[in-house]
Amino acid sequence: MISAIFSIKNELNADILNFYNNSIFAFDFKEEVFWISDTLDNNSSKKIAINIVKDSFNIYKISICKMLPIFAYVNIEQTNAIVVDAQRAKVINSFKIQDSKIESISISQKGDTILIGGKNGVLSRWDVYSGKLIDMPNKHKDSILFAKESSNKRFVVSIGYDRSILFFDKFKDKSFIINCDVSATIRSAVFFDHCKFLALGDMSGYIYIIDTDTKLVLNKFQATSARIIDICYYKNSYIFYLNSNGVIGIVDFLNGERVLDSFMPNKRYKSFAIEDNFIILSTQDKMIYSYDFNSFIDYGVSLVNNNDIIGAYKFIEDNQFLKYEDFYLRLEAKFQADLLEARALACGNKYQLAMEVLNKYSQIPSKNKDILNLTSNINAITEFEELMSNNLAVRAIPKAEKNPILRELKSYIDFENRFRKVLIIAKELTKKGKKSDADAILMQYKKISSKIRIIQEVLSNPYKVDEAIKAIRYKDYAIYFKLKKEFKFVDSLEESKDIENDGEVYYYELLNSFYSMDIEKCRKCIEILKYFKQYKEFVMEMEFKLYEIVNILEDEAKLS
Repeated sequence: MISAIFSIKNELNADILNFYNNSIFAFDFKEEVFWISDTLDNNSSKKIAINIVKDSFNIYKISICKMLPIFAYVNIEQTNAIVVDAQRAKVINSFKIQDSKIESISISQKGDTILIGGKNGVLSRWDVYSGKLIDMPNKHKDSILFAKESSNKRFVVSIGYDRSILFFDKFKDKSFIINCDVSATIRSAVFFDHCKFLALGDMSGYIYIIDTDTKLVLNKFQATSARIIDICYYKNSYIFYLNSNGVIGIVDFLNGERVLDSFMPNKRYKSFAIEDNFIILSTQDKMIYSYDFNSFIDYGVSLVNNNDIIGAYKFIEDNQFLKYEDFYLRLEAKFQADLLEARALACGNKYQLAMEVLNKYSQIPSKNKDILNLTSNINAITEFEELMSNNLAVRAIPKAEKNPILRELKSYIDFENRFRKVLIIAKELTKKGKKSDADAILMQYKKISSKIRIIQEVLSNPYKVDEAIKAIRYKDYAIYFKLKKEFKFVDSLEESKDIENDGEVYYYELLNSFYSMDIEKCRKCIEILKYFKQYKEFVMEMEFKLYEIVNILEDEAKLS
């Protein structure tokens, strides 16, 4: 099982928190106390009383530094932003903005700068230690609800009470309006993936994903029906959110899918934070827990290594944010291998062994559909073999066309090989004017609906069959694909498999020759791959790239 790294019982609530150097830094809005608690020694906790304005957005009137034991708060008169060294309970600096009260503050991750949002709509950025004004990145028409600076200090996002969203880009020295078509007040923000993206959460439960380079909204989706209180990012594409019901959920920001509606569902939470591979959770009953995400991965690995298939899949269902981890990929690979083994056993008439393999997954809901489909297909083998042994191919072959397992049986393969040979004989008889003899040897196959058109084509166009066989033999792709488009019999020719496989061969040859800059070989591969429908878009892209490279080489040759 998964155990917490630490758990602390407090007399205070952690309405906002941060974890740094084995210590919890937190603030209790009700008691108006900022406090520090050493996770290794709970008796060494310190408390600092702070008076701030009691309103619905007071969370933005205090800010805890992520990487240093300092915090900032707005005094009760809203005239000053005060930065405090939490360990020494000493004021580092106090800031006052001109002609306005202070509405919100945000201290940077490194604790060297502070953003101050005024009721006049002006956002200013200050140096914490020198007290000097650095810049005023954004200007709103109304009070600034809150602001946030990216860890690389390139971006600043600020939210107005009027729901306006302004985004300052230091590299472009410009402030942009972000049009999210918001449905409610934005309440939380996080920069993530090396500041390539910004996620915003609003009071209607919507999350907005913004590309920080283009300033475009990439996605908008409803993560929860309750208000979003806070959001954090976890590796790959996961956004963790805390809603007003005290529930922590997970969504995949790429597609907006809900991954998990309730993480660690046995508790209700006041606040949380994610630092690297750790999650710190503050519960409504004044407990603080921390878990290492690696312990989730290690537990999943142990389940797979111990061949506890049911336990492993149940664990994944409860923690679907682990679906990109190696142990889950191994689990899925084993499932696919077992499906293949069951098919092979069934095709070898070892039905009981096949069902024993599949029964391992019978208690796993997510696999029910695959298991039922395969079981149904396996159950059809007995009937198919009985029909074939009684010379009732007219009834058996149509079943195989709907069931891929039946097409792997020796009886089906033998039937198809005989049909191909009879087609060639019928073709030769037709060329000699013996069409009635050709009809006679094909009579049993004419009763199978999928073979009728092929038979008609061969009897009507015997020389086209020769042309197709010749095209395959001499790798004449133009003739082959022209005939394939016109005649269904082309796919029935045994040799057609070889030429169809050439597409993959030339695909990899093109890649190798492109990276080795063998221009002539690239052109040869492109000309051949143009005939393969599945590679059409890829060939167009490679042809354009090759054109650009050739132009560059020609320009360099002229200069030299």
